[in-house]
Amino acid sequence: MLTGSLVFEEARWGEDRVKKYQAFFFFAAVMLALGGLFWFGQANKDRPLDTEQLKALGFVQLPSPRVLEGIELLTQSGELFDGSQLKGKWTYAFFGYTNCPDICPVYMSILERTVDRFQDSLTTEEFALFQGMFVSVDPARDGVEEVREFVARYSDSFLGITGSETKIKDFAEQVGVGYERIPSRSELQYLVEHQGHLVVFNPQGYCMGYIKEPFDTVKLTKLYQHLVKHG
Repeated sequence: MLTGSLVFEEARWGEDRVKKYQAFFFFAAVMLALGGLFWFGQANKDRPLDTEQLKALGFVQLPSPRVLEGIELLTQSGELFDGSQLKGKWTYAFFGYTNCPDICPVYMSILERTVDRFQDSLTTEEFALFQGMFVSVDPARDGVEEVREFVARYSDSFLGITGSETKIKDFAEQVGVGYERIPSRSELQYLVEHQGHLVVFNPQGYCMGYIKEPFDTVKLTKLYQHLVKHG
């Protein structure tokens, strides 16, 4: 009976040892898999987005950046805007107007929320390179004060731009933005038809491309991270 008992104990001990080995190898396999995923993620983290990925984000890059010429506009503080304010920053610019009933408030709100997302997703250095900008395509009604009040609804850091009809039109044409006032019986109550994409300026102050609508905070953030590292 003693011999049988010893054999049973040895068999049970052997089973326990096998189970311990199985648990160890399972744990090791899981850790290796997680390590592999982490390494893969780190290896691809800084890899530039390819053409299809950029297209999925709505980004259309120009064959060559457009250099701005003869820009003479006004900021929301009444100071001269000559394009030099674009240098040293990656700028997302939206062309609209303060009396816009729908698309302008919506897209400016998206820009506002994108800045909030930037603060959670970017390094301090990356965040410091961003600039949001609003350009009025209705300078007849949007003076410095109107633009200042409109931009302040979304962010104190956004740049607001207005100016004369001629200078605004010239700026818009240089960066490929079209707009047109819809005929109305009233000189004050009218709509302005305009494009809804964002214009992207690089830190050299050149127009680099466009972000087609619809866009959201996730797409704008992912694209910005690409531009800052590989633009």
